[in-house]
Amino acid sequence: MLITLFVSIATVGQFLVTAPSVQTRNTIEGRVTSSSGRPLSEMRIMLKNGSYSEIASGLTDGSGRFRFLNLASGNYYIEVEPGATEYERQTARIAAIPFIERGGHGEIFRIDIVLVPRRSSTTLFGTINNANAVIFHQDVPEVAKKEFEQGIKNLDKGSFDNAARSLKRAIELFPDYYDALERLGTEYVAHDDAKSALPLLAHAVEINKDGWRAFYSLGIAQYKVNHQAESVTALHRAVALNPDSPNANMWLGMVLATDPEMRSAAIQSLEKASKIAKDPLPGQAYYYLGGLYIKNNQYKEAADAFETLLRVSPDIGERVKIKQMIAQLRQKAKEQNQK
Repeated sequence: MLITLFVSIATVGQFLVTAPSVQTRNTIEGRVTSSSGRPLSEMRIMLKNGSYSEIASGLTDGSGRFRFLNLASGNYYIEVEPGATEYERQTARIAAIPFIERGGHGEIFRIDIVLVPRRSSTTLFGTINNANAVIFHQDVPEVAKKEFEQGIKNLDKGSFDNAARSLKRAIELFPDYYDALERLGTEYVAHDDAKSALPLLAHAVEINKDGWRAFYSLGIAQYKVNHQAESVTALHRAVALNPDSPNANMWLGMVLATDPEMRSAAIQSLEKASKIAKDPLPGQAYYYLGGLYIKNNQYKEAADAFETLLRVSPDIGERVKIKQMIAQLRQKAKEQNQK
């Protein structure tokens, strides 16, 4: 009898053994335009770390695009220096922190920055903590901003409890503070506290309907509290905002996989995630994909998926059983081709 290992996402965590962590390398890319959508070339772009120290710089190309490669996970600032032009200098913050690392290969984090004409008075621009979205403006009270910055510093130090207290105070001082809502909600998801994350992230996406990471985190939180339909909606929105995110496509595929009527869509999302990533996805993606292929009578593809699972998860349990299943799938595929 063919062995089937298709189970829930919760069971995947018990089945897989986490491999040793590898330093993730991320990409931050984007585009600089005017408010009318005109690309702005030859604009100096400075990449700064969480301490606001410059670590790289460059110029936008003829299409207004820029890219910084091989970045460790963390908080960064993108500063656009327009020079002697008609535009204001602008700074945006972006958290290049993927939920799931793929063998040392991280996410592509995208940000589009719209420059505004110079004004005589100084304008306080809001910051951004999402990918592939036009910079989100908020006039944040200084006291709330200081609490938020302290929260980020505490996160950088690995002190989640202190960070949560600071981020909560920032939200109390400014209840519509998108960055604080999104970041605290995302951290709760990462710490497996979906119930605490839900109200924060739901409010965040109400404030900024183009916030990729807020929708992404919200979708995962909703899944973890068994809000299946809402999870699919949020993850679809995350993928629409950042279609090049392997992890967003992967999570969408894994959540869709729990609905038998969405099998084809689940396969499509997981295959897209694998194609985008170029490097192997985490093992659970191939675990799900293999199970979907079995249910779809695609035995060769299922065997390939489970072989990839063994390759990318060297510490996985039940290796002998999985190898036996692969052999059965190969035989099934051979019989299928002979018909």
